[in-house]
Amino acid sequence: MAFLKRPWLVIAALSSGVFGCATLGGAQGKGLVTLRYAWPEQSTIRVMHTVDVRTDWSGRQTAQRRYSMRLGPADEEGRRRLMFQDVEIIEAPFPAFVEPLAASIIDAQGDFQGIDPLEDGPGKDLLDALPVSPMKKAQMAKALSNGLERESRNRWDEWVGSWHGASFKPGRTTVVPMTMSVGTGSKKTEEVPAEERVRLDVGVPCSESVPEPKCVRLKLVREPVGQSDETKGRYAHVELELVTDPATLLPYSSRVIRMDRVDWNGGHGEPDFHEAVHVEQHTFIHGVEGSPGQVASVGLR
Repeated sequence: MAFLKRPWLVIAALSSGVFGCATLGGAQGKGLVTLRYAWPEQSTIRVMHTVDVRTDWSGRQTAQRRYSMRLGPADEEGRRRLMFQDVEIIEAPFPAFVEPLAASIIDAQGDFQGIDPLEDGPGKDLLDALPVSPMKKAQMAKALSNGLERESRNRWDEWVGSWHGASFKPGRTTVVPMTMSVGTGSKKTEEVPAEERVRLDVGVPCSESVPEPKCVRLKLVREPVGQSDETKGRYAHVELELVTDPATLLPYSSRVIRMDRVDWNGGHGEPDFHEAVHVEQHTFIHGVEGSPGQVASVGLR
């Protein structure tokens, strides 16, 4: 199904105006907590990245890799490059999982600005090894570059870009109207009215290795209006859980779950419903050499 090939989450940006007056970054005041982007220069983070896909027609597939990422020094305009190094592929049943990780360009406010040109990164080596014509190679280079930039933007927005400057009242669920994609057949989707429920909890331990409760947990759930996982018929559900330091937005863990139930007959004749669950997890270790621990998998609903 087309919507399962790259079901990465694109989170709607949440401005502080949605939640009330801004406070000091990462501080609490007037009952609000504001998240502030303040990654230190030259910070190096070890990452374990796991993707777990389960379907009721082909079973389970799991992909794993680990790598280091480093935020370089600022240029004259305050932009910094987020670079990925020491990539180790552990399991890779999905072709997209072995694509290179492009260096991202982040501005001083914490917004994604683009990626390094393909000719400056590992993607060029990948293309040079293909026995295709120059015209075909140029088309493939453009497609690869666009895909890498889209993935890089979505990844950064998931961790930081959608959250910096946003203010939350801890423990309160905020509902934001929007639309989301729901499958209507084996290769078709449509946008339907949906709502996004966002909640922030404070005093959360950052990780097993950093048990200090200085982090916050952001929980975002997106579903079609009036539906839940108990709803019969076609259905989609997207969920993000991010554990991060509110004073810097340095993440400690990020998990995205996408669940889809689709009628493969597309409404023609007897329904033939099938379910798929895609779980993507990033686990981060700051300032420590070594690999993050294994990530617990999430079963099919």
